[in-house]
Amino acid sequence: MNAIHTRTGEALLAAAGSPPPHHSECDFRLDRSTDDEWRIVILSARARAWVHEQFCGPLCQCLGDSIAVDMLSADRFLKKAHDQGFRTEFVGRSGKDLY
Repeated sequence: MNAIHTRTGEALLAAAGSPPPHHSECDFRLDRSTDDEWRIVILSARARAWVHEQFCGPLCQCLGDSIAVDMLSADRFLKKAHDQGFRTEFVGRSGKDLY
């Protein structure tokens, strides 16, 4: 990825939505693993329960405390999480931001 595409990708992920202001702790952390892969880390028990409920079925293996995804998958995941009131710490090239 070039620098322009990277900034665009970071802007897309950062704009995935803002949660309500009542949370003081982050539920998820998003940072870049490689140029093509992002890592979502589950930080809170509430977020862990939500991920288990939403993404783990009786016949499939449940996700661990981190999820490797591409940029568009991270965007979709964060939009769903923010719609539920979860907060995200976004780690980009310019530092950390809370959403």
